[in-house]
Amino acid sequence: MLSWTGQTDLWQQLISDSDATNLTMGKTLIREGQRKLQAILGIYFTEETRTFLTVTDTISGTSNKAYPLPENFKALSDLYVTVGTTQYPATLIQDEELWRQMSSTTTQSTSNFLQFCFIRWDRVELYPIPSSANTATIIYQTQAKDLQADNYTTGTITTLMNYADTDATKVVTGASSVWTSAMVGRYFRIDVDGEWYRIASRSSDTSITLAQFYRGVAISAGTSAYTIGQMPPTPSDTHELPVYYACWKYYLFRKDITMAREFEKMWKEGVKEAEVSYANRSSSQVTRGYPYAKRGKLRNPNFFPENMS
Repeated sequence: MLSWTGQTDLWQQLISDSDATNLTMGKTLIREGQRKLQAILGIYFTEETRTFLTVTDTISGTSNKAYPLPENFKALSDLYVTVGTTQYPATLIQDEELWRQMSSTTTQSTSNFLQFCFIRWDRVELYPIPSSANTATIIYQTQAKDLQADNYTTGTITTLMNYADTDATKVVTGASSVWTSAMVGRYFRIDVDGEWYRIASRSSDTSITLAQFYRGVAISAGTSAYTIGQMPPTPSDTHELPVYYACWKYYLFRKDITMAREFEKMWKEGVKEAEVSYANRSSSQVTRGYPYAKRGKLRNPNFFPENMS
Protein backbone atom coordinates (compact mmCIF):
# COMPACT_ATOMS: atom_id res chain seq x y z
CA MET A 1 0.00 0.00 0.00
CA LEU A 2 1.11 3.53 -0.76
CA SER A 3 -0.05 6.36 1.47
CA TRP A 4 -0.38 9.91 0.12
CA THR A 5 3.16 10.64 1.32
CA GLY A 6 4.36 7.40 -0.27
CA GLN A 7 2.83 8.43 -3.59
CA THR A 8 4.44 11.86 -3.58
CA ASP A 9 7.81 10.42 -2.52
CA LEU A 10 7.63 7.86 -5.35
CA TRP A 11 6.80 10.59 -7.86
CA GLN A 12 9.87 12.59 -6.84
CA GLN A 13 12.06 9.49 -7.06
CA LEU A 14 10.79 8.55 -10.52
CA ILE A 15 11.36 12.01 -12.01
CA SER A 16 14.56 12.68 -9.96
CA ASP A 17 13.32 16.13 -9.02
CA SER A 18 12.97 17.45 -5.46
CA ASP A 19 12.02 21.01 -6.42
CA ALA A 20 9.22 22.28 -4.15
CA THR A 21 7.35 24.02 -6.96
CA ASN A 22 7.41 20.89 -9.10
CA LEU A 23 6.26 18.84 -6.12
CA THR A 24 3.17 21.03 -5.84
CA MET A 25 2.44 20.37 -9.50
CA GLY A 26 3.11 16.66 -8.97
CA LYS A 27 0.58 16.49 -6.14
CA THR A 28 -2.04 18.08 -8.38
CA LEU A 29 -1.32 15.55 -11.13
CA ILE A 30 -1.43 12.59 -8.72
CA ARG A 31 -4.84 13.73 -7.45
CA GLU A 32 -6.04 14.03 -11.05
CA GLY A 33 -4.82 10.52 -11.78
CA GLN A 34 -6.56 9.19 -8.67
CA ARG A 35 -9.88 10.75 -9.70
CA LYS A 36 -9.59 9.23 -13.18
CA LEU A 37 -8.74 5.81 -11.72
CA GLN A 38 -11.74 5.88 -9.39
CA ALA A 39 -14.03 6.86 -12.26
CA ILE A 40 -12.71 3.98 -14.38
CA LEU A 41 -13.06 1.36 -11.65
CA GLY A 42 -16.63 2.44 -11.03
CA ILE A 43 -18.79 2.33 -7.95
CA TYR A 44 -17.58 -0.68 -6.01
CA PHE A 45 -14.65 0.87 -4.18
CA THR A 46 -16.20 4.30 -3.64
CA GLU A 47 -19.58 3.34 -2.17
CA GLU A 48 -20.81 4.57 1.18
CA THR A 49 -23.95 3.86 3.17
CA ARG A 50 -25.88 6.43 5.19
CA THR A 51 -29.20 6.35 6.98
CA PHE A 52 -31.83 8.97 7.75
CA LEU A 53 -35.28 8.99 9.33
CA THR A 54 -38.28 9.65 7.13
CA VAL A 55 -40.54 12.45 8.38
CA THR A 56 -38.08 13.37 11.17
CA ASP A 57 -35.20 14.42 8.86
CA THR A 58 -37.31 15.99 6.11
CA ILE A 59 -36.24 19.28 4.53
CA SER A 60 -38.34 22.07 6.00
CA GLY A 61 -41.19 23.16 3.75
CA THR A 62 -41.31 19.99 1.64
CA SER A 63 -44.13 18.26 3.58
CA ASN A 64 -42.00 15.18 4.37
CA LYS A 65 -41.32 14.56 0.68
CA ALA A 66 -37.66 15.63 0.32
CA TYR A 67 -34.52 14.72 2.31
CA PRO A 68 -30.93 16.04 2.08
CA LEU A 69 -28.37 13.96 0.21
CA PRO A 70 -24.96 13.25 1.81
CA GLU A 71 -22.41 16.00 1.30
CA ASN A 72 -20.20 13.71 -0.83
CA PHE A 73 -23.01 12.23 -2.93
CA LYS A 74 -22.29 11.52 -6.59
CA ALA A 75 -24.65 8.80 -7.87
CA LEU A 76 -27.33 6.61 -6.35
CA SER A 77 -26.84 2.86 -6.05
CA ASP A 78 -29.77 1.86 -3.83
CA LEU A 79 -32.33 3.41 -1.52
CA TYR A 80 -34.76 1.54 0.71
CA VAL A 81 -36.93 2.10 3.76
CA THR A 82 -37.11 -0.49 6.52
CA VAL A 83 -40.57 -0.94 8.03
CA GLY A 84 -40.55 -3.48 10.80
CA THR A 85 -38.30 -6.22 9.41
CA THR A 86 -39.07 -5.63 5.73
CA GLN A 87 -37.05 -3.49 3.34
CA TYR A 88 -38.95 -1.54 0.67
CA PRO A 89 -36.58 -0.48 -2.15
CA ALA A 90 -37.18 2.57 -4.35
CA THR A 91 -37.01 2.60 -8.12
CA LEU A 92 -35.09 5.65 -9.33
CA ILE A 93 -37.12 7.91 -11.64
CA GLN A 94 -34.85 9.87 -13.98
CA ASP A 95 -37.52 11.57 -16.11
CA GLU A 96 -38.40 15.02 -14.75
CA GLU A 97 -41.73 15.18 -16.61
CA LEU A 98 -42.79 11.75 -15.36
CA TRP A 99 -41.92 12.75 -11.80
CA ARG A 100 -43.99 15.94 -12.10
CA GLN A 101 -46.96 13.92 -13.33
CA MET A 102 -46.62 11.52 -10.40
CA SER A 103 -46.52 14.49 -8.01
CA SER A 104 -49.08 16.68 -9.75
CA THR A 105 -52.06 16.13 -7.46
CA THR A 106 -52.57 18.62 -4.64
CA THR A 107 -53.26 15.76 -2.23
CA GLN A 108 -50.46 13.27 -2.72
CA SER A 109 -50.38 9.67 -1.59
CA THR A 110 -48.85 8.93 1.80
CA SER A 111 -47.52 5.56 2.85
CA ASN A 112 -44.55 4.04 4.65
CA PHE A 113 -44.05 1.57 1.81
CA LEU A 114 -41.57 3.34 -0.47
CA GLN A 115 -41.86 2.76 -4.24
CA PHE A 116 -40.03 5.50 -6.16
CA CYS A 117 -37.46 8.25 -5.66
CA PHE A 118 -36.11 11.20 -7.63
CA ILE A 119 -32.76 13.01 -7.27
CA ARG A 120 -32.96 16.79 -7.46
CA TRP A 121 -29.77 18.73 -6.86
CA ASP A 122 -28.88 18.27 -3.18
CA ARG A 123 -31.97 16.28 -2.16
CA VAL A 124 -33.83 13.05 -2.76
CA GLU A 125 -37.62 13.09 -3.12
CA LEU A 126 -39.72 10.05 -2.13
CA TYR A 127 -42.96 8.60 -3.45
CA PRO A 128 -45.32 7.99 -1.83
CA ILE A 129 -44.70 10.56 0.87
CA PRO A 130 -43.75 8.80 4.14
CA SER A 131 -46.53 8.82 6.71
CA SER A 132 -44.39 8.12 9.80
CA ALA A 133 -40.76 7.88 10.85
CA ASN A 134 -38.80 4.87 9.63
CA THR A 135 -35.14 4.25 8.83
CA ALA A 136 -34.18 4.94 5.22
CA THR A 137 -30.87 3.59 3.95
CA ILE A 138 -29.10 5.18 1.00
CA ILE A 139 -26.17 3.47 -0.74
CA TYR A 140 -24.34 5.78 -3.09
CA GLN A 141 -21.17 6.43 -5.02
CA THR A 142 -19.09 9.17 -3.46
CA GLN A 143 -17.30 12.04 -5.06
CA ALA A 144 -13.56 11.50 -5.22
CA LYS A 145 -11.97 13.15 -2.19
CA ASP A 146 -8.53 14.58 -2.82
CA LEU A 147 -5.76 13.14 -0.65
CA GLN A 148 -3.75 15.72 1.22
CA ALA A 149 -2.66 14.50 4.68
CA ASP A 150 1.05 13.73 5.06
CA ASN A 151 2.19 10.74 7.09
CA TYR A 152 2.10 11.26 10.86
CA THR A 153 4.95 9.70 12.87
CA THR A 154 5.24 11.80 16.06
CA GLY A 155 5.82 9.81 19.26
CA THR A 156 6.05 6.05 19.71
CA ILE A 157 3.81 3.07 20.42
CA THR A 158 4.01 1.75 23.98
CA THR A 159 1.21 -0.84 24.10
CA LEU A 160 -0.34 -3.01 21.38
CA MET A 161 -1.44 -6.57 22.08
CA ASN A 162 -1.17 -9.42 19.59
CA TYR A 163 -4.16 -11.12 17.94
CA ALA A 164 -6.28 -12.89 20.54
CA ASP A 165 -9.84 -12.44 19.27
CA THR A 166 -10.57 -9.73 21.82
CA ASP A 167 -11.19 -6.01 21.36
CA ALA A 168 -8.06 -5.31 23.40
CA THR A 169 -5.98 -6.45 20.43
CA LYS A 170 -7.33 -3.50 18.45
CA VAL A 171 -6.40 -0.77 20.95
CA VAL A 172 -3.18 1.16 20.32
CA THR A 173 -1.54 3.21 23.07
CA GLY A 174 1.07 5.81 22.21
CA ALA A 175 3.39 8.25 23.94
CA SER A 176 4.12 11.87 22.93
CA SER A 177 1.58 11.57 20.12
CA VAL A 178 -1.28 13.94 19.24
CA TRP A 179 -3.81 11.76 17.45
CA THR A 180 -6.86 13.61 16.18
CA SER A 181 -10.38 12.62 15.12
CA ALA A 182 -9.39 13.48 11.53
CA MET A 183 -7.17 10.38 11.56
CA VAL A 184 -10.16 8.03 11.80
CA GLY A 185 -10.35 6.21 8.48
CA ARG A 186 -6.63 6.53 7.82
CA TYR A 187 -4.25 3.60 8.20
CA PHE A 188 -1.79 2.66 10.94
CA ARG A 189 1.28 0.46 10.88
CA ILE A 190 4.16 -0.53 13.15
CA ASP A 191 7.10 0.32 10.92
CA VAL A 192 9.09 -2.86 11.58
CA ASP A 193 5.96 -4.94 10.88
CA GLY A 194 4.86 -3.19 7.68
CA GLU A 195 1.19 -4.26 7.75
CA TRP A 196 -1.40 -1.49 7.49
CA TYR A 197 -4.57 -1.45 9.63
CA ARG A 198 -7.47 0.97 9.23
CA ILE A 199 -8.19 3.24 12.20
CA ALA A 200 -11.77 2.76 13.40
CA SER A 201 -11.94 5.33 16.21
CA ARG A 202 -9.92 7.73 18.33
CA SER A 203 -10.30 7.97 22.11
CA SER A 204 -7.58 10.48 23.00
CA ASP A 205 -4.29 11.99 21.84
CA THR A 206 -2.59 8.72 22.76
CA SER A 207 -5.28 6.09 22.13
CA ILE A 208 -6.81 4.81 18.91
CA THR A 209 -8.69 1.63 18.00
CA LEU A 210 -8.04 -0.37 14.84
CA ALA A 211 -10.77 -1.84 12.65
CA GLN A 212 -8.95 -5.20 12.46
CA PHE A 213 -7.11 -7.33 15.00
CA TYR A 214 -3.39 -6.58 15.17
CA ARG A 215 -1.43 -9.65 14.12
CA GLY A 216 2.14 -8.46 14.47
CA VAL A 217 4.62 -8.82 17.34
CA ALA A 218 3.01 -7.73 20.62
CA ILE A 219 4.23 -4.52 22.26
CA SER A 220 3.79 -4.43 26.02
CA ALA A 221 6.16 -1.69 27.19
CA GLY A 222 8.01 -0.62 24.10
CA THR A 223 8.86 2.45 22.10
CA SER A 224 8.09 1.24 18.59
CA ALA A 225 8.11 3.63 15.65
CA TYR A 226 4.87 3.84 13.68
CA THR A 227 3.21 5.61 10.76
CA ILE A 228 -0.32 6.88 10.23
CA GLY A 229 -1.03 7.47 6.55
CA GLN A 230 -3.91 8.60 4.36
CA MET A 231 -4.61 5.92 1.75
CA PRO A 232 -6.35 6.03 -1.63
CA PRO A 233 -9.74 4.27 -1.55
CA THR A 234 -8.80 2.05 -4.49
CA PRO A 235 -7.16 -1.42 -4.09
CA SER A 236 -3.61 -1.44 -2.75
CA ASP A 237 -2.00 -2.77 -5.94
CA THR A 238 -3.33 0.24 -7.87
CA HIS A 239 -1.81 2.88 -5.62
CA GLU A 240 1.15 3.49 -7.90
CA LEU A 241 -1.00 4.11 -10.99
CA PRO A 242 -1.84 7.77 -10.21
CA VAL A 243 1.91 8.30 -9.79
CA TYR A 244 2.53 6.92 -13.30
CA TYR A 245 -0.19 9.22 -14.59
CA ALA A 246 1.49 12.21 -12.91
CA CYS A 247 4.90 11.26 -14.37
CA TRP A 248 3.36 10.93 -17.84
CA LYS A 249 1.86 14.44 -17.68
CA TYR A 250 5.01 15.88 -16.12
CA TYR A 251 7.19 14.65 -18.97
CA LEU A 252 4.68 15.95 -21.51
CA PHE A 253 5.10 19.40 -19.96
CA ARG A 254 8.85 18.93 -20.19
CA LYS A 255 8.45 17.85 -23.84
CA ASP A 256 10.35 14.66 -23.11
CA ILE A 257 8.25 12.48 -25.40
CA THR A 258 10.24 9.28 -24.81
CA MET A 259 9.74 9.29 -21.05
CA ALA A 260 6.17 10.49 -21.43
CA ARG A 261 5.35 7.51 -23.62
CA GLU A 262 6.92 5.08 -21.16
CA PHE A 263 4.82 6.31 -18.25
CA GLU A 264 1.71 6.58 -20.43
CA LYS A 265 2.16 2.89 -21.26
CA MET A 266 2.62 1.98 -17.59
CA TRP A 267 -0.51 3.95 -16.64
CA LYS A 268 -2.74 2.50 -19.36
CA GLU A 269 -1.57 -1.10 -18.93
CA GLY A 270 -2.01 -0.84 -15.16
CA VAL A 271 -5.50 0.61 -15.50
CA LYS A 272 -6.48 -2.13 -17.95
CA GLU A 273 -5.35 -4.82 -15.49
CA ALA A 274 -7.18 -3.05 -12.65
CA GLU A 275 -10.41 -2.98 -14.69
CA VAL A 276 -10.25 -6.74 -15.19
CA SER A 277 -9.55 -7.38 -11.51
CA TYR A 278 -11.64 -4.78 -9.73
CA ALA A 279 -14.28 -3.12 -11.92
CA ASN A 280 -16.94 -5.62 -10.85
CA ARG A 281 -17.90 -7.17 -7.53
CA SER A 282 -16.92 -10.71 -8.45
CA SER A 283 -13.47 -9.65 -9.66
CA SER A 284 -13.93 -11.86 -12.71
CA GLN A 285 -12.97 -11.06 -16.28
CA VAL A 286 -16.38 -9.69 -17.08
CA THR A 287 -16.66 -6.44 -18.97
CA ARG A 288 -18.33 -3.98 -16.68
CA GLY A 289 -21.36 -2.00 -17.66
CA TYR A 290 -21.88 1.71 -17.40
CA PRO A 291 -20.79 2.48 -13.82
CA TYR A 292 -23.79 4.60 -12.90
CA ALA A 293 -26.41 2.23 -14.30
CA LYS A 294 -28.69 0.96 -11.59
CA ARG A 295 -28.08 -2.69 -10.87
CA GLY A 296 -30.95 -5.08 -11.41
CA LYS A 297 -32.68 -6.46 -8.34
CA LEU A 298 -34.36 -9.70 -7.47
CA ARG A 299 -38.02 -9.39 -6.66
CA ASN A 300 -38.54 -9.09 -2.91
CA PRO A 301 -40.39 -12.26 -1.80
CA ASN A 302 -41.98 -10.24 1.02
CA PHE A 303 -44.11 -8.39 -1.52
CA PHE A 304 -47.10 -10.64 -2.13
CA PRO A 305 -49.41 -10.25 -5.15
CA GLU A 306 -52.43 -8.09 -4.47
CA ASN A 307 -56.10 -9.17 -4.35
CA MET A 308 -55.37 -12.75 -3.41
CA SER A 309 -57.28 -14.55 -0.68
